[in-house]
Amino acid sequence: MTNDSEQTGRAPETAHESVGVVFVGCGYAADFYGATMPNYPHVEVRGAFDLVRERAATFTGEYGGRVFDGFDEVLDDPGCAVVVNLTPVSEHYRVTRAALLAGKHVYSEKPLASTYEEAAELVELARERGLLLSSAPSTVFSRSAQTLLRAVGDGLIGTPRLVHASLDMGALAFMPYTQWRSRRGVPWPYRDEVANGCVMEHAGYQLSWLVAMLGPVVRMAAHTSLQLGGEWPEGSEPAPDVSLGFLEFASGAVCRLSIGWVAPADLSLMVVGDRGVLSVGDVWQASAPVSLRRHVRTSGKTNAYLGEPEQLPFVAPPARHRYTDTHDLTVGAGVADLAAAALRGEQPFLSADLCLHVLDVSLRLSEGRGAMEDVTLPAPLDLKPAIASALTGTAAP
Repeated sequence: MTNDSEQTGRAPETAHESVGVVFVGCGYAADFYGATMPNYPHVEVRGAFDLVRERAATFTGEYGGRVFDGFDEVLDDPGCAVVVNLTPVSEHYRVTRAALLAGKHVYSEKPLASTYEEAAELVELARERGLLLSSAPSTVFSRSAQTLLRAVGDGLIGTPRLVHASLDMGALAFMPYTQWRSRRGVPWPYRDEVANGCVMEHAGYQLSWLVAMLGPVVRMAAHTSLQLGGEWPEGSEPAPDVSLGFLEFASGAVCRLSIGWVAPADLSLMVVGDRGVLSVGDVWQASAPVSLRRHVRTSGKTNAYLGEPEQLPFVAPPARHRYTDTHDLTVGAGVADLAAAALRGEQPFLSADLCLHVLDVSLRLSEGRGAMEDVTLPAPLDLKPAIASALTGTAAP
């Protein structure tokens, strides 16, 4: 799933075609997007709007386009085909709904909406109007993710049976988070992040890889806890900072998932098959090595059965334009995926149904639903064509 620019492999068939996009919301995360947009020649950044005009001005000054004076001006712009919704989570539903009603495709920062009901309404609205809707995270387009998906699809470890996945960020409350700034000097919105909680902020980074690799979640159990609530500034309303989940996928594989802001940093993913083991040390690094350990024959009284680790060659080239930070995320790839799908008249890899499913599982994890229960899949959720596209580098039929 590759092209000459970056990881998506979903570039338009006509090289000179482009799609106009406008960024709505120019806060901390906007720099992650703006810096990577030059990787995608089929994406035209027409400009940005923010309630704080200065933020839109610094964004366009750095990444191109013009400042829009109002949201209605964005919606009235005939050259804007895609609205990239980077507003606070509480505004995701309202902004996305307005954009869809105005005939715009929408790519949203995570999550699609604050509730499943609101997100499902947006998915249905997009479907009714023949529009595309997608959301972050898009790290499934990273070199690491694509290499891992290819290795699983090629059967290098046989049939996947068990996954250990973590996105423990460390004890966030003890970090100098009030000093964190984006490239343009925008502070990290820690109050919003803490109120959203570790699950809604971070679970999708692992879940999108897992669903693409193993199919939809069909059963799950979860538990959440707030352990460091007293460490945040007065007036903060922290959500649970620890989440432990057990997931069962349509493929039959199961996963132990740990998300949190308490344990030391661990952003690893290990896939155990009946013929070997694949592992990625840090899913937030686009070029984190993918390691393979194959089953080997042994004799005598030993519990060793895996060979020495071998690093797999990446199946995608490195990105030319990156956002240099503590983590190297392929956030722009999701926008490019949706833009290319709009040109081709097909669904993006991160389709609305896939994103809705990831949100559903995230909400269940966040709520700590303790009993095993069937997960209601949004219909239709047929990931096979999209997964095949990711593994072969061809467009889904």
